[in-house]
Amino acid sequence: MKAKIGIGIIIIAFLVCLNPYLLIFGVPLFIIGIIILLLSDKKLKTKLIWILTLIILWYPSMHLYFYVMGTIGTATAQKLDLIFPENFKGKAIVVSDMPCGEEIEIIDNREQLRIPENGILLYKGNLKSGYINNRYFKIDNNGNKTEIPFRANHMFWEDSEKKPDESEVGIWLSGGGTKYNPNPNGGINYSFREYVISSKDSLAKWSEFKRSRELEKTTDSLVAICKNKN
Repeated sequence: MKAKIGIGIIIIAFLVCLNPYLLIFGVPLFIIGIIILLLSDKKLKTKLIWILTLIILWYPSMHLYFYVMGTIGTATAQKLDLIFPENFKGKAIVVSDMPCGEEIEIIDNREQLRIPENGILLYKGNLKSGYINNRYFKIDNNGNKTEIPFRANHMFWEDSEKKPDESEVGIWLSGGGTKYNPNPNGGINYSFREYVISSKDSLAKWSEFKRSRELEKTTDSLVAICKNKN
């Protein structure tokens, strides 16, 4: 009976530990399972096979878990196409759930978010959290679209296999969240996401305080006007 309990706890702990963020819970549980199994009447060889096999399998299994979850998550995530003016550079903000915002347009099962020249899109749709399935484009006056490559800091680490050119323009996820602006009418809440179109070597300037503050104030003003209309 002890052997079955120990093996059961070890298996549960192994599954928990596939998510490394849960190691703090999974490792103590794994140790408890090992202790119970070692105190059982099973042969030592059988005990070691159970313990060592799961320890050896943990690392490749963790990577397989993330691959499967990432594949499923991306496939089922909200699908967004963000379309920018041809010469747009800098920070853009998408504010969701805006009653007077851009209508939801879906083409080939993907929501089309058309960013205006000022970089601030008030959008009627809801930007869902979780996995991201986005595409990014620039569009010219003739309606021709050119895809913008996605960029992230890890792509520029020294050990990156395909390190991009730091002068090549791409799009970066800059952040997002929920903001509350107090005012005499009870305050205004809004949810947003930020993106930056920039090369790596010019990225820092778009986060300068003065520039960011001006864009934030303009966004607050447009959101307030929109919400006060309804």
